[in-house]
Amino acid sequence: MKYIGGIITVYIVLFVLDIMQRRNHKRTQSLKKFTVRTITDVSFICAIGALFVLVAFIWCFWSDPETFCSKRCLMIIIPFSIIWFGVAFLGMIAPLKGVWDICVDGNDVTVIKAFLFKRHWKISDISYCKMKRGGMNVYVNGRKRKAFFVDGMTDHFDNFIKRMEKEGKEIILPEIKEKR
Repeated sequence: MKYIGGIITVYIVLFVLDIMQRRNHKRTQSLKKFTVRTITDVSFICAIGALFVLVAFIWCFWSDPETFCSKRCLMIIIPFSIIWFGVAFLGMIAPLKGVWDICVDGNDVTVIKAFLFKRHWKISDISYCKMKRGGMNVYVNGRKRKAFFVDGMTDHFDNFIKRMEKEGKEIILPEIKEKR
């Protein structure tokens, strides 16, 4: 019964988050100027994950403080918590402007990663795009490696695809493997 109650609670929380995201969601139909950005649901999910681990740590400390504070236990807890809270923090700030963005403005494409790393390309320099599971790799003329990745779960991903189709860029779809 607790399992079913937990599942129902998770669905209610996700439903409320979806409603909140739709109310604050700004859509643009423009293919000339738009920004591909992480959806806000990611920040809510990461915040809930960080809160869950924090509550678990407090509960473990409160129920058995001697075992929780032993050297063996702390050697596991401290690295785990640093990694977990670091990933959760990055997930919480991902939807902010300038963290992870792909800005399309006319013929210019600017890819911003983690506030610091900016790369600029021209749409005319893009040779082709290759659909992958979860998104699309974009390849620029003269490079065998991908120039950047556009996540399929971001805002305005469909605008990016439509713009590539409008510009006549080849979009390679993955091959479907046949089952025997």
